[in-house]
Amino acid sequence: MQKFPNYKRDTYVTTSYDEMITSLIDRRNQLGMSQEGLAFSIGCTPSLIHKWEQYKRVPSGFMFACWVEALGCQIEISTKDIK
Repeated sequence: MQKFPNYKRDTYVTTSYDEMITSLIDRRNQLGMSQEGLAFSIGCTPSLIHKWEQYKRVPSGFMFACWVEALGCQIEISTKDIK
């Protein structure tokens, strides 16, 4: 399991988080949008988008929602079996 590199304690990327980020990157590429264009849409810096996509930073809940919205996506919550 991949770790977030900039945390003092070992903090691992969960499968669900990895899938969400991968989907957002794929969607951005599908739209032909650069990190700079996405950053402009959200109102942040391109370097922040890069850090989110490289698991170097984690967006706040609000900024994550802005990211999703800027790409024309929506968040859907579903349940899975917990073992």
